Amino acid sequence: MPAKSKQQLKYIYAMRNKYKTIDKAPKDMKWVFDDEWTHVKMSDLPDYVDRNYVMNFEEFIFML
Repeated sequence: MPAKSKQQLKYIYAMRNKYKTIDKAPKDMKWVFDDEWTHVKMSDLPDYVDRNYVMNFEEFIFML
């Protein structure tokens, strides 16, 4: 799964820089060293993605 925004890609690189190797990273941060996250061009990504938008069922039906 590639990064979805510039903000997320910057976070991945910051964590890689902080821990340097996968062996030094804590268990919950080892995912940042997976190469699949960085197979995307930075220029193609939006600045950030609003993850807080949750649609309820009525709004979903109305959109159809």
